[in-house]
Amino acid sequence: AEFSPADIVQTVKLETVDSEQLTGQRRFVGRVEALSTVDLAFQVGGRVVSIPVQEGSRVAEGEVIASLDKRDYERAANEARVALELAQLDHQRNQQMLERGAIPRATYDRVAADLEIRQLAVEQAERNLAYATLEAPFDALITRRIVDPFTQVQAGSQIVRVQDVTELRISFSIPENLMSDMQLRGQLDVEAELNARPGQAFKLSYREHATEADPVTQTYKVDYALPDDMAEGILPGMTATVTVTAPNRSLQQVSVPVAALDTDPAGDFRVWIYQADTQTVSPQIVSVGELGSSRATVTSGLTGGEQIVTAGAHLLRNDMRVQPYTPNI
Repeated sequence: AEFSPADIVQTVKLETVDSEQLTGQRRFVGRVEALSTVDLAFQVGGRVVSIPVQEGSRVAEGEVIASLDKRDYERAANEARVALELAQLDHQRNQQMLERGAIPRATYDRVAADLEIRQLAVEQAERNLAYATLEAPFDALITRRIVDPFTQVQAGSQIVRVQDVTELRISFSIPENLMSDMQLRGQLDVEAELNARPGQAFKLSYREHATEADPVTQTYKVDYALPDDMAEGILPGMTATVTVTAPNRSLQQVSVPVAALDTDPAGDFRVWIYQADTQTVSPQIVSVGELGSSRATVTSGLTGGEQIVTAGAHLLRNDMRVQPYTPNI
């Protein structure tokens, strides 16, 4: 008997499209961050005499965090005040003498200028005295004491690291092909589950996102805020699993082998779907996102659960009979 080409059954390797990846959800690893982290420093130098705060404690805005030995600054302020008083008396005498015509105007002008200089000196001395006390610039979490008491420090030396925890944020990175979804952030639901609190999901609120990609990973950093009533006991540095859901549009990220892709005569990408009831294959047009070295991202055309041919797609034709490959056990 003679065999016709129609009698030839092609053996094909199949892969089932993961339907879970078509739910419009993506998951990322996030990290809890403070609103800001600041290394506080004295604006003047001296010997640290007190750091009354402990690492891990919270302080209110304006609360004293560290103090320098103030004696030299108090002495300088007192000297400046005494010099100002003498300049004021001298100015009064010279003003009276000017009114009587006893001194020239130039002499009075020099005395008036000296008075102004003494006033500025007092302001600077009092400012330096105030600088000898370091206060919390906001409601802060003390994360690190950088120096110990009785250390001699210079102006600008870092003393204590604090974090603004009036709002805690979760930061995570998303790939560049999802950046367009950030423009539609109002349509995205974002939740986080902290590893420190398994089973408890927090709904997050969008705050900001970077517009420049990381030069190494080519991902973009996005920040979402935790609800205020859920922040108790949560600390910066904790990790979380972030789930991004698009209820009104798909975030499909189906991955298929590159070898499963074929092109139709018009140049559009397609895959071949295996029909188990008839043991035949049929083409399905798909849209391809990222094309990697071994796998490609399909953004539309698949609904999940299909069995697709993963090799030899160029040998197939519509309604062609095939036989799934089963490895020997």
